[in-house]
Amino acid sequence: MNNDIKVLIVEDDPMVSHLNRLYTEKIPGFIVLGEINIDNNMKIDKKFLKQTDLLLLDIYLPGKDGLTILKEIRESKYSIDVIIISAAKDVKHITEAMHLGIVDYLIKPFTFERYKKSLLKYKDMFYSFNNKNNLKQKDIDTFMGSNNKLYENNQVNYNNKKNTDTNKYIRELPKGLNDKTLYKIMDYLKNRGEAVTTKEMAEFVGLSRVTAQRYLKYMAGKNIVEVKREYGSVGRPQHFYKLIQ
Repeated sequence: MNNDIKVLIVEDDPMVSHLNRLYTEKIPGFIVLGEINIDNNMKIDKKFLKQTDLLLLDIYLPGKDGLTILKEIRESKYSIDVIIISAAKDVKHITEAMHLGIVDYLIKPFTFERYKKSLLKYKDMFYSFNNKNNLKQKDIDTFMGSNNKLYENNQVNYNNKKNTDTNKYIRELPKGLNDKTLYKIMDYLKNRGEAVTTKEMAEFVGLSRVTAQRYLKYMAGKNIVEVKREYGSVGRPQHFYKLIQ
């Protein structure tokens, strides 16, 4: 038990939390400290937080949502890693969770294989961080890569695609822009399938808004994306970008 990763499950549905416990206990190297079924008046006991390595946290909870709990944990300086397990799949929740330092995000319902993959990847990271003073770039790339799965499947297709127009765009890229980032943006827009703002795209792809705007402006000029403007009650119009299929 001393070497096991200590897991705490926070969920409002006892059936779901028990299923997550069963899933976790099937994977060697993990032990569940407890299941906390949050209701309107229940708080997480600090003694659990002090012992916990990994928190499995739902977002939709009565009284206080999971992201608020996560913010409080971060402010309290508890050294806890967090995997969100939730039915929430909107960009706002996912982006906010990423900003709060989660290691993975599972959307309900999920398969045991996806769950197992998440925990085994975390296990590798946990022991590497606790047993090494220094990491190699490839180690960091392996651990950080879980946040970029959105792009991986399609990136190979883009790289190998013999599309004359696309290759022409790559050759004509202005100074300061690169093909890998352009592919990443195209993958993101393709997977979203809807118009997004510069801010949304920049946050998810990992660019500054100024850099993201440069790419989108270039893509709009090459008719890779279409631009829509929406005027609010005050201020300048907001621009939305969508990939032209």
